[in-house]
Amino acid sequence: MKLENITIENYRQFEKAELNLNDGITILAGANNSGKTSLINLISNVFVGEKNTYNISDIPAKNMKEWIDYVYPIFLVFFISGKNVLDVDNELVEKIIPKDESVPPHLINTTKVKIHVSYNPDKDDIKLFADYIMDLDDDMHDFYFLYNYEITRSRFIKSIIDDFDKLKNRIEEIEEDKRKLSSNPDEDVKDNLLVKERYLKQLIVELYVKSTISVVYYCDKEYINKCKFDDIKDFRGLFKFKFIEASRPLDDNETDHSHMLSKQMIRMAQLDEKWNELIKKLPDELLKPIQNQKIDKAVRATSLQSLKDTINALEQTNGGKSGELMLDMKVTEDDISELLQRITTTTYNVAGYYLGESSQGLGYSNMIYIHLRLKEYEKDIDSLKVNMFFLEEPESHMHPQMQHVFIKYLLNYYQSNLQGLITTHSNEMVRVAGMSTLRVIRSVGEFKSRLLDLSSLLNELKESQEMSDRELVNFFDWFFEIGYSEIVFADKAIFYEGDTERLFIRKAMTLESYQKLSQQYVAFIQVGGAYAMKYKKLIKLLGIKSLIITDIDYEKDKITETEIKSSQTTNATIKDFYKINHPSDEPTVSNLYKWHTSQENVFQDLIYICFQTEKDGYARTLEEAMLNKFFAMNVTTTYKKSEWKTKKTESNLDFSIPLKKDGNKISDNDIVSVRDILNSTSGTKTDFMYSVIMNKYVEKMMPDYIDGGLKWLME
Repeated sequence: MKLENITIENYRQFEKAELNLNDGITILAGANNSGKTSLINLISNVFVGEKNTYNISDIPAKNMKEWIDYVYPIFLVFFISGKNVLDVDNELVEKIIPKDESVPPHLINTTKVKIHVSYNPDKDDIKLFADYIMDLDDDMHDFYFLYNYEITRSRFIKSIIDDFDKLKNRIEEIEEDKRKLSSNPDEDVKDNLLVKERYLKQLIVELYVKSTISVVYYCDKEYINKCKFDDIKDFRGLFKFKFIEASRPLDDNETDHSHMLSKQMIRMAQLDEKWNELIKKLPDELLKPIQNQKIDKAVRATSLQSLKDTINALEQTNGGKSGELMLDMKVTEDDISELLQRITTTTYNVAGYYLGESSQGLGYSNMIYIHLRLKEYEKDIDSLKVNMFFLEEPESHMHPQMQHVFIKYLLNYYQSNLQGLITTHSNEMVRVAGMSTLRVIRSVGEFKSRLLDLSSLLNELKESQEMSDRELVNFFDWFFEIGYSEIVFADKAIFYEGDTERLFIRKAMTLESYQKLSQQYVAFIQVGGAYAMKYKKLIKLLGIKSLIITDIDYEKDKITETEIKSSQTTNATIKDFYKINHPSDEPTVSNLYKWHTSQENVFQDLIYICFQTEKDGYARTLEEAMLNKFFAMNVTTTYKKSEWKTKKTESNLDFSIPLKKDGNKISDNDIVSVRDILNSTSGTKTDFMYSVIMNKYVEKMMPDYIDGGLKWLME
């Protein structure tokens, strides 16, 4: 039996989240506060919850507002008109939830959970599920369930009646404040009125939510034709889920006596018959010496002697009727079993020395604990049910290498053994998992998130008729493997060509001008000049605002303004993106300048192609643009070699001044252009960039094109 997917609608920050699950392990990644734990909590409440834990914070704010905006005036009119509790049913609730089911009620769009289960007819026994078949097609091997939080009219009436006086008093206070405002506008009264109205609206919504119950249906594929479960326990009995929470109280010092590893190992041992037989014998064996040595009699006798004065004092106040007050021993098998639980601890045998469980550190203990919990669950799976484990953030306390090894083991071991969902905010875990197992939660607005299936992008590329798309499948495998997985967690992304760009941009983001960017999680991804286009589909899927910084790379020998504008770029990234707007054109530099000016280089306000323009002194590379800015020049400007020497000394910048040009030695009076300087410096670009940073010239040398791109990214 396999859980194919869970679709969640109208839950907290999720309008709709479809969680597709692999046969083995599925990884659910997302930044802190993105909604991972919220989803796991809901799944736990649906499949293993003992009571209705639905509350007002689980409903999207938009849905609550739509409902309360409609019903609030109804409540005001009802209470202002002097109605009493006897009128709640027919005069109040009737206008919100009519008795006549043919009349549409006004309900909050509460949470719905759709569950799709599949089975293999050749190996799965479906006797527990047989009663819930809705499709008799021989080719269909699926079950569909719908879990709803539904309002109960009678409960809603009772909730209003129970809080009738509170509602009435609050509405009277609100009406009194309105009368005060009409005659004497006062800001304090106005503010107080707004607060009272907000709390009243919240109370009404709370009464509604308190009146909801959990209802489960088995359905057809479209979740339209449905039959209600008589008892929700029958639904939960179809599933065997294991939840391993993120908070795992483990020992990492000698003063902590929780011994979580020991307790978990004992639970594992209890699954073994030989262990249980041994434990059954131990209480008797421990009782024998107590009885043989007559320890219990000695305790009674000693306590009688010790308490003699107390007994005498008691007899003087109660007429000598106290009897013999003493300590006695009552030792049972349960007492001995509990003692064994407390005194049995995990130890590590290291070269003959036995070390306690706290000796290995939290990361190692955490890994062992998770293994034990999973092994315990694996031994207890039920082949007649849907079995699945949910593991929250296993990376806790683990360094990256341990995370790498651990997640790789889980993926390989459970790929065919057991279905599981692992939540994480670890780059290392995501990198090892790859896109095929990855589901990502991303924030898309204030308290609003989307759940994205990265495997769907891979499947789309594999099925594409375009060779370039199919090549992307291998590219993305490599992309994650080399460690650029952080893009799934980032708020923004910057794609750059080489090491010098990375050094410059990272340092630039420490400047006050770009402070807003430094407060966000920005992913830095090196792509060279030819590979940025390959990320376009991933950027669109993730909806991550991305700046692509690249060089215009026109022909090197073009040095005059006319030559430059008529030349063409060799940059593959620019060519690819330019063809989106102008599919039949080969872009000249002049065309690219216009493309930038018209902002056609910005795609769906999501991708910005950033390159040098005429404002950067007609530069063709980052270094040219920086020198042009610093020395207030452009690429057509020339200086004598001696003048360049002076500039180098005064600026303390690390660049090379050519000794020869066209095979001829250059004298101090010979003319040298910035292009000549950079041709000579090409092998030491990193040294040049270090000198820029060490001399604190980043702001002074900030090219116009990068400044514009970073400011767009901050918006």
